[in-house]
Amino acid sequence: MDRIVRLMETEHMYLNPELKVGDVAAALGVPRNAVSNCINSQGYTFSQYVNNYRMRHAQRLLLEAPEMKKSVVGLESGFANERSFFRAFKSATGMTPSEWKNLQDRG
Repeated sequence: MDRIVRLMETEHMYLNPELKVGDVAAALGVPRNAVSNCINSQGYTFSQYVNNYRMRHAQRLLLEAPEMKKSVVGLESGFANERSFFRAFKSATGMTPSEWKNLQDRG
C-alpha cells in the first residue's frame, strides 16, 4: 500500500481520467489483483480510492485558483467530465463545489 500511495502522491496518476488498476499495477511492476487487494483492504474500491485523491486536488484548486471555472477544476483534477466531478463532489462533501468554496471563504 505504501508503494501505491507514493505513486499517487509523486506521479499524480489520479490526474489521468482513464486511469485503470492495470496502469497502477504496471507502474509498480505487480499483478493487478495485488493493487486491488491492497486498496480493498483499506475499505475502498479502486475508483473510490482514486476519487479521494481527485477530490483533494479539486479542493486545493478551488482554494488556490478561485477564478477557475468549476468544470475546469474537475477536468484538471482527473475527472472524466463535469457531471462525474459534480456527482463525486456532492457525494463526498454533501455540497456542490460552489457551496463548499463559499463555506471555506466564510470560515
